[in-house]
Amino acid sequence: METNKNELKISEKHIDKVFVYGTLMKGFRNYKRYLEGHISRITPAKTYGLLYHLPEGYPAMLEGNEIVEGEVVEPVDEKLLKALDWLEDYDERSSDNLYKRVPKTVFTDDGKELNCWTYIYTDEKYARERGIPVPDGNWRKFMDRRKK
Repeated sequence: METNKNELKISEKHIDKVFVYGTLMKGFRNYKRYLEGHISRITPAKTYGLLYHLPEGYPAMLEGNEIVEGEVVEPVDEKLLKALDWLEDYDERSSDNLYKRVPKTVFTDDGKELNCWTYIYTDEKYARERGIPVPDGNWRKFMDRRKK
């Protein structure tokens, strides 16, 4: 069993893609601050989870079985990944994180499966009690509707 954990760790080191579903998507504030000029590809994609819009103005994805739409950004090198970890308040050595970074399978519109990093919100109770469910799992559409 220990071997499988080690194999997973080794394969995680080779993940150079991040699935983003909120302020890191193209056209939003953190895309410009963190990703613009540092990545060369953006691919629309979906994964499974539950999406909430938090009172702070950004989304939170929880584990779940609904579709969450977003974008795969790549390539993400170690330096950029550390910057994204800082933005998402994630430190692998800490147990007190706002988000946790996990490997997740995502699906592109043309049916490809990709292994990506993604950030899962850690305070499920807060997201469910204070957040607004994003019923179609698409935060971009949710924000467009709020502007009208």
